[in-house]
Amino acid sequence: MNTFKSYPCSLCGRTFSRKYDLERHKRHVHLEEEEDDDEDEEEDSADNDSEVVSDRESGDELEDNEAYREWYEGAKEATEDMRREKYEKYIKDGMNPEMAREKAYLKTVWAVKRDFFDQYSTFLRSHARLKNEDVYTEITDDLEEKMENGVEVDKAVKRTMAKHRSKFDGLFHYDEDDNVSESAMGEDDED
Repeated sequence: MNTFKSYPCSLCGRTFSRKYDLERHKRHVHLEEEEDDDEDEEEDSADNDSEVVSDRESGDELEDNEAYREWYEGAKEATEDMRREKYEKYIKDGMNPEMAREKAYLKTVWAVKRDFFDQYSTFLRSHARLKNEDVYTEITDDLEEKMENGVEVDKAVKRTMAKHRSKFDGLFHYDEDDNVSESAMGEDDED
């Protein structure tokens, strides 16, 4: 049985088959010592969380999940300006484009992760609050039935929401206590 030693980077988790490659990676990618305050906070909170579970093998399964991919792509899009600024700085400092791209990614991945997990946390909070509600159960049962009958997810959601939309009419009634400024109502517009 062949066993290969791997050398993981303690800063980003990337692994290398040779120690020399790891050291070169650290010199070129992690040479910038100054970190944004947000980066330090994110790393500290992850390091201090005693319940962090890491299972690299399930990562392939997660990468194929459409919801996770949507949240990940949304998080990448939300942090694109930050990544672009880092990239441009590294290029200006003389780094080659490939290394600048990798370093910009590594220096901003904390923000992508934060946005991803914010989205997932919002979903989980909503699910936890809704899971025992009759209307939610009725809607999700209807959705699952449509999908079991071969209706594609987006179409099933659209049809299900159209069918159950009227159940939410009470949420959108006029309330005299709603505080809306006159400018928001268009009454304060000047020609």
